[in-house]
Amino acid sequence: MSTNTAIEWANKTWGPIIGCTRVSSGCDGCYAIRTANIRTYNPNPKIAAAYAGTVHTTDGRLDWTGQVNLVEDRLTDPLRWRKPLRVFVNSQSDLFHEQVPEEFIARIFAVIAVTPRHTYQVLTKRHGRMRSLLGKREFWQEVGRHARQDAYRHRGAEEWIEEGASVCDPATFDQLRQLPNLWLGVSVEDQKTADMRIPALLETPAAVRWISAEPLLGPIDLCGPVHPDGGRRKLTYWLDGRPGLGEGYTTGTGLVMHPLVTGPRLDWVVAGGESGPGARPAHPDWFRLLRDQCAHSGVRYWFKQWGQWGLEAPLDGEGRIVRGARGQGVTLANDGTVYAPGDLAYPDGPRYGEAIRAGHQRANLTQLYSVGKKAAGHELDGRVHQEFPEVRPAAARAEAGR
Repeated sequence: MSTNTAIEWANKTWGPIIGCTRVSSGCDGCYAIRTANIRTYNPNPKIAAAYAGTVHTTDGRLDWTGQVNLVEDRLTDPLRWRKPLRVFVNSQSDLFHEQVPEEFIARIFAVIAVTPRHTYQVLTKRHGRMRSLLGKREFWQEVGRHARQDAYRHRGAEEWIEEGASVCDPATFDQLRQLPNLWLGVSVEDQKTADMRIPALLETPAAVRWISAEPLLGPIDLCGPVHPDGGRRKLTYWLDGRPGLGEGYTTGTGLVMHPLVTGPRLDWVVAGGESGPGARPAHPDWFRLLRDQCAHSGVRYWFKQWGQWGLEAPLDGEGRIVRGARGQGVTLANDGTVYAPGDLAYPDGPRYGEAIRAGHQRANLTQLYSVGKKAAGHELDGRVHQEFPEVRPAAARAEAGR
């Protein structure tokens, strides 16, 4: 089933793969598990069969089984979409999951290659397999082989092949694997996952490289974490590209010159808080840091949502804070420490004093309230941030070492 979507930065989802497994804390509140469980009981037998066996309840918790279903009849859906669309790939799985055969991934990339009218947004937590697979010439040869088959050819493969994407020619290999309509991204929820996944992303060619910091569970410094003793021990250049010397050339006077070039960088940062049952709060400073660093480096920023927790307390008709589950409040420190979970915690109350005595006086304690995703909204400091990335021509990406 390929459907229209509520995801603001996409027009449609395309799900030829269903099923996954959790790999980090960002997966704890995975909405796809709940969705898959509901669709397992769909009265349409075709939909129910696609989700069958992917979820179960273990130790009282709904979870993935680890089974991954390859849905063949959805594979060529984008070939029939005439209007150009932004397509989010595999909202119910991870394209680079270890249970997905390389051959099936190649068939998905063949569809991407022969439908340049669409833009495909791929997001993964399997950064290692992404980097390894998309760096293999054999993989792209498989992509080319599938693109030449009749099922693809009459719907646009000729144009792609005629533009020089013959994987039999090594000279076109780099051109081939930088599909101009592929936005490749990794999910990161905190500094630890950012440090693991972003470097792998930057080593993988793509027209657009992006990160989804949702759910954001801790601060992420895209310029390199600031250490407790002060300063940044190692700049990451994730937002600006690492400077270096390009290929040398000889001038008319015999001098060998090397132009200054910059390495690959992030093109887009999407951030948002967690929603749904048991959602964890996100400190506003975490979103502000990403926003400010993107603005400084000219990288596009999209603040998707606050999630379940917002800054404004729910009030009744007389201006009093609503009590109960809807008015539940927490005091959150910038380092992610939660004070007074489960009840209203006023900044001037005794728990604030406890935090000060515990050495968190510099942690920028913030009061958040459980108000629901809709009420919390998506304004950050009174402004909506919904910027799409700039897609540079292939020649410009190649010159920048992309």
